[in-house]
Amino acid sequence: MTEAYRPTKLPTSPGVYIMKDSSGEVLYVGKAVNLRSRVRNYYQEGGDGRPQIPALMERVTDVEVVVTGNEKEALILERTLIGKFQPRYNVALKDDKTWLSIRLNTKERWPRVSLVRRWRKDGARYFGPYLNGVRAREVERLLRRVFGLRNCTDSFFRAHDRRACIQSNMGNCCAPCVGELTEEEYGERVGQTVRLLEGRSKGFAAAMEAEMKEAAADLRFEEAAALRDRVTLVRKLAERQRVQRAIEEDRDVYGLYREGDVATVALLPVRAGRAQETQAFTFQDILEEDGEVLQSVMLQLYGSGLTPAPQIFLPLAVPDPDSLAEILAESAGRKVGLRVPQRGDGRKLVEMATQNARARQDATNDQRQAVERGLMELKKRLHLPRIPRRIECYDISHLGGTDTVASMVVLQEGRPDKRSYRIFTIRSTDGPDDYAAMREVMDRRLARAAKGWGLPDLLLVDGGRGQLSMAVAAAGEAKLEVAMAGLAKPDDGELQKNPEATDKVFLPGRKNPVYLKPHSPGLHLLQRVRDEAHRFAVHHQRKRRKKRTIKTALEDIPGVGPGRRRTLLRHFGSVKALKAATVEEIAEVKGISDGLAATILGALAER
Repeated sequence: MTEAYRPTKLPTSPGVYIMKDSSGEVLYVGKAVNLRSRVRNYYQEGGDGRPQIPALMERVTDVEVVVTGNEKEALILERTLIGKFQPRYNVALKDDKTWLSIRLNTKERWPRVSLVRRWRKDGARYFGPYLNGVRAREVERLLRRVFGLRNCTDSFFRAHDRRACIQSNMGNCCAPCVGELTEEEYGERVGQTVRLLEGRSKGFAAAMEAEMKEAAADLRFEEAAALRDRVTLVRKLAERQRVQRAIEEDRDVYGLYREGDVATVALLPVRAGRAQETQAFTFQDILEEDGEVLQSVMLQLYGSGLTPAPQIFLPLAVPDPDSLAEILAESAGRKVGLRVPQRGDGRKLVEMATQNARARQDATNDQRQAVERGLMELKKRLHLPRIPRRIECYDISHLGGTDTVASMVVLQEGRPDKRSYRIFTIRSTDGPDDYAAMREVMDRRLARAAKGWGLPDLLLVDGGRGQLSMAVAAAGEAKLEVAMAGLAKPDDGELQKNPEATDKVFLPGRKNPVYLKPHSPGLHLLQRVRDEAHRFAVHHQRKRRKKRTIKTALEDIPGVGPGRRRTLLRHFGSVKALKAATVEEIAEVKGISDGLAATILGALAER
């Protein structure tokens, strides 16, 4: 701790304190009405009574404070800093994504259905949230299948005014782009979609079922089948949204379950009396009391774009509820009430959310135990010097030897640490030479070990003996000792002899591979990190190739520099859509004249 911030010299004002270790990493962020009194508690013998405090204080070497005008400002600043630093000992959501909602802008000429994670004040209608991403996508897919509303971008829509896209052929779109429906007919479908998503489905299914029977009696079987699908959708949504409660108003209901320094918070949203899917968040190594845990989760969730319900039901009181309610009201643009229901339907909903929190934590504990068994298995079977808490995996991706990249992904305690992911652009190889590419990335990675990039407990390469030998050679040249392995899939010959053959693990200095049982937790961890490395590498290789292709297609066109290239691609979305546009449509783009639009189309046609 710096001399300026000794507990006796801290201000007695409200504010936020930031605890750091010797490397400057933020370990914990807290708020206080009286900074001096709050921080002093940590330095007392035994801390402030919480069992995790001694372990924290062993690592703390410095404390910084930020003075605020009042407790509300401290609460807001604490939320901001937790989101920024993601401290280990705080309740911190791992990213700023919220759940999926369905967006429908009824003010557009041809409204489109899309899935979004943020609600914006843009005049569009938002329905949800659908806390289960699979369910949200299922609803969106069924809506398009039944009502045929488009989900394409505006630029894609404009580019298909002559011929409908494949979604129309698949029956997922009614093709308004080519005039299959009038605006009035399309608007009627939009209205039906809105009524259904609002939950105003009473009598809806019965009316459509009557239409279906009438169409079938008239031998209009295709129309009858479409109506049948609509009836099925209505009933699916009604069943998904059904809630056995008399509450009709919107509620956000929270539950909390905790065991020691592991806590799970569950959120059960109730919209128009209908329960949405429960979402749960599990946190480990936390210091906050139960009320602080709930408060921190709410501030982060509602601070990420979600609008809080008018009433929030909690299992217990939170510290300074007035400041919290005021912050949430500013976010919602209306009053937000916080309640701890003691009886009735409200209490039953809180108990339901708490049961979901416990179920999630039990499942998380089972997963943690499986990960621990897998790590122990890898230490034993691969003869590692220690348990591989940190595993790094590398993969090479290219297309015919072009745009070659290498990915580095990390598992920390069996969980992806996406902040540590890296992409290396390979510079030294021409053509499809995976061995040379692996050697380059290993040289570059291990050279950074002396610059703060600590070595992993296990360095895994995607491939067999050849790729592994490159990693071993790089480590030898760098005079570094690091446990390494290669993970290779069985070849076609092995699969023909044994269709159930599984991946092989190669170790340095060992001729024969190590075979782990097909469903063992250790093999599952290796396969998981290998597959993630492959996904990450392919994603960035495609982005690199697309960027190069776009640049090649538009470069050297007179009058089209980097700025206009970016503007055109933002407007049309792709070179393909740009080529399908007319001169008049291109000239609508800011900074593009009629003459330049004609030049662009001519150049693209030649290429």
